[in-house]
Amino acid sequence: MGEALSQWLDRYRLRQGTDNSRVLQAWDEIMGPSVARQTSRKKVENRILVIQLDSAVVRKELLMMKGKIISSINEHVGHDAIKDVQIF
Repeated sequence: MGEALSQWLDRYRLRQGTDNSRVLQAWDEIMGPSVARQTSRKKVENRILVIQLDSAVVRKELLMMKGKIISSINEHVGHDAIKDVQIF
């Protein structure tokens, strides 16, 4: 069943939209409620997760963990859905 759904998403070019939605959902789940509350905007553009935070302290801490964030989100989604994270 999973393979059939994967082929269907690829065939009708819906994978990117579903991946983007799953990445945004993964951000909240992985980062937890405290970081999710500090997140004022989030979007995915060309496999880059763009995050805007309200707290400079949280922003600086997350920038140091950028590689771990990318791998955690990709693991949560199940494949390499994003290639970078930009945090503002």
